[in-house]
Amino acid sequence: MSKISKFLIILLLAILTACNRPQGDATQTPLDIELTQDMVKDTDIPDQPVDTSQPEDTDVPPAQEDPTPQPPTAEPQEIILEGDPIAPLPAGSAVDFKVVHMLNDQIGWGLATDDERVNHLVRTDDGGYTWRDITPPQPDMPDKTWIYPEVHFYDPDTGWVIFSDTDLVWLTKDGGIDWTPVRLDFNAWLGGMIYSLDQDHVWLFQFLEGGMQKVYTALYRSVDGGTTWTKLIDPTMAPDYSIQGFDKTGVDFLNPDYGWLTRHFRGVSPDVRLDATYDGGMTWQAINLPAPSSAPEAFNDCSCGLSTPDLETVSAGTLKLECLCSGGGGLFTKNYIYRTEDGGTNWNIQSVPEGEIHKITKQTYYAVGREIYKTEDGGENWDLMNTVNWDGRFSFLNTTAALGVAYDPDDEEYALVQTSSSCSSFGIINPVLLSSQTNR
Repeated sequence: MSKISKFLIILLLAILTACNRPQGDATQTPLDIELTQDMVKDTDIPDQPVDTSQPEDTDVPPAQEDPTPQPPTAEPQEIILEGDPIAPLPAGSAVDFKVVHMLNDQIGWGLATDDERVNHLVRTDDGGYTWRDITPPQPDMPDKTWIYPEVHFYDPDTGWVIFSDTDLVWLTKDGGIDWTPVRLDFNAWLGGMIYSLDQDHVWLFQFLEGGMQKVYTALYRSVDGGTTWTKLIDPTMAPDYSIQGFDKTGVDFLNPDYGWLTRHFRGVSPDVRLDATYDGGMTWQAINLPAPSSAPEAFNDCSCGLSTPDLETVSAGTLKLECLCSGGGGLFTKNYIYRTEDGGTNWNIQSVPEGEIHKITKQTYYAVGREIYKTEDGGENWDLMNTVNWDGRFSFLNTTAALGVAYDPDDEEYALVQTSSSCSSFGIINPVLLSSQTNR
């Protein structure tokens, strides 16, 4: 076991001991916050390429074409950047891939680090064999660039990037050849989260500052693809219900009005809830979720959180519940898929294997951990596809193929891997870095 793993276990045990009991909502608006403006040695990796009821009814509105337009926070203006931009990686550089996300079977992006641990945004147009650095000309911050930036592409051309400890969001409409910075109201000291419904409708969460159970958040919306932004929420506002507390883990919108937001409640609050908006993010309502019938005390005894929200229709959607619990002298994880067909009034809850959940279709899921499972009946039955000795982060292209990063924490080694056999076998890709074509 690595030193990092031992440290995490000790830390989590401490959190569970100290935070096991409810301590209130912790979502109140702060009164005194100061916001500044200013893998792979094991032979398992091949060495050749290759139903319960909801207490209160929640009405789901019909889809609308667009919310009422609101003026942008500010008109676009020329921005003068201070400091030298992050230098692009030279062709032929050796890099470690940390994340990959494919947009189709050929085009995708990834995050790769150089010898200085600086994160670079890279792009492939041939399924992961060759890559180019398309990092925006963000001013280099040596103490911050090791933190993953938040990257979101709607399609091969349109994408957005935000870095930690900056008030800038970067926009590209040509696949990363050119980037335009837009300045926001606050510094995203803890990074952020971006979601796009289409090329025009985009939501951006800035995580401004954290402490205890608070993760102060500013939420913006754009209806012109990120050229201008309207601020909807910040910590100085005082709505009846706030999303300022706890870590935000995922967001999904069905239309410009109706969306879900998931959070992790850290074992502090016994009220595990889904946040829903019916007005494009201006206000949010809590949908309290029932605990699994097989673990009725999970919300009180474990550290539980929601993630991977996925809206299918105005009434149907799924999300994941993960609970980290203690018992038998150690820690263990219990995972569940929650499904609703009536907008959150009732939920079907199914226990699923441990690991990162990937929803490919309504019926096909993968659970990716050291054991990799697949279901083709919506989670009723799971087949063990493979057992590996590394940690994997995958981007699935379809129900059988995926590209991903394999990491061996004992040796701190990374490998880019692919599968076309539902994860029953993997092949290594030896990526080649080409010269950057991003304009500076």
